[in-house]
Amino acid sequence: MARTPLEKYDEPDLGTTLIPKERYLSREWMEREFERMWCRTWLMAGPLADVAEVGDWFTFEIGRESVVVVRSAPDRIDAFHNTCQHRGYRVCEGDRGHGKTFVCPYHRWAYDLHGKLRGVPDREDFPQGLPEDARMPSVSVDTWGAWVFVSLDPDAEPLSDYLGEAAEHLEPYHFERNYVLTEDITFEWQCNWKVGVDAFNEVYHVQGIHPELLEISDDVDCPIDLFGKHSRFLFKIGYPSPRWTDQKAQSVGYRDRTEVTKEMAGMLEAFGLDPKAYDGRNDDIRPDLIRNLREMGEANGLDFDDLQDEQLMMDVHYSFFPNITFNVSPGHFWLFRARPHPTDPDKMYWDYFNYDRIPRGMDHPPRPVHRNAVWGDGQEKELHLALRQDGDSAAPIQQGMHSAGFKGLHLAGQERRIRNFHRVLEVYVEGED
Repeated sequence: MARTPLEKYDEPDLGTTLIPKERYLSREWMEREFERMWCRTWLMAGPLADVAEVGDWFTFEIGRESVVVVRSAPDRIDAFHNTCQHRGYRVCEGDRGHGKTFVCPYHRWAYDLHGKLRGVPDREDFPQGLPEDARMPSVSVDTWGAWVFVSLDPDAEPLSDYLGEAAEHLEPYHFERNYVLTEDITFEWQCNWKVGVDAFNEVYHVQGIHPELLEISDDVDCPIDLFGKHSRFLFKIGYPSPRWTDQKAQSVGYRDRTEVTKEMAGMLEAFGLDPKAYDGRNDDIRPDLIRNLREMGEANGLDFDDLQDEQLMMDVHYSFFPNITFNVSPGHFWLFRARPHPTDPDKMYWDYFNYDRIPRGMDHPPRPVHRNAVWGDGQEKELHLALRQDGDSAAPIQQGMHSAGFKGLHLAGQERRIRNFHRVLEVYVEGED
């Protein structure tokens, strides 16, 4: 299998134009965005494991649309608009289920697993008759990795073409066999969905809201690459940032930048290394962490065979347009999905999925129960500190954008993933390149 390429890619010229704030605030833009972008792109609907058996189904909500995904045959997955052809009632209620048919709760119209209408109570009471081909309208569906993707565009290009080389780069992780879903929470954030995407598309903010990460990771030498619609950065872990200067270290009680910090000591101990042995030896830490992690993985039946050494101490961070973020490390990864609120541009849904790597041959534990939460209700306290910091920043950003004193996003070069995102978004919504 091909390895994940880690070399730097050529940079396209994206310009320096101010990004209009109306894209985050305007209801009119929100409506055009839904019709011209959300209805024309491939969207990650949910885990492939949720439709493992014939009759398994789950729902996917995007804006005002609801889609049902079902395992309709051992070798087939179908997807439909979740709406009864009688009077529009949503046929499937809830997140997931299993059955041999879909029955509308309102008047008991019944559909088979391929979406075709099979049963109508009092059929003779329809003098106009019923269309022979009546069905829940189909939605384009395909799979990649451990997930089902759907598109509301009946003429959608093949998923493999849409994802392109960005998806190929992640295949050495073998998501479908090496990782298992262990957390599944949807949070309502008080911001536009694009704020939720932007938050994870640059490391410029690390020095601001994640200062503890400066002790253990390099936010300066962080390669950024663009692949058409999609993008990545490679965030190296295991030595301090160049921003972690003697002065900064001394300001929080350390001798200088070469003293092993509490954050770094915790990492060393987790990998079976003595922090005291690395005092003044920052440059030796990352190679030793990589060596020990590979040895520990082999001893515990974890399959790192297709990963390069560099990847073992790296956040391999990919974004699939429009709304999927992967934070991938060898032992686990986070997948974030940003979804628009159906009617309010100042709200969004942030879907948080945590996946943990499992040893070869280990049975998968039960699927976690999906939970819904509002950011600030307390459930966010379960998350990693960095994610809490990102989530806490969302509402103030949205509030500030409403100010008459703010005109638009003035982006730095290291924020070019955000600029590229807006370039692609503009092509969909405005039809300009």
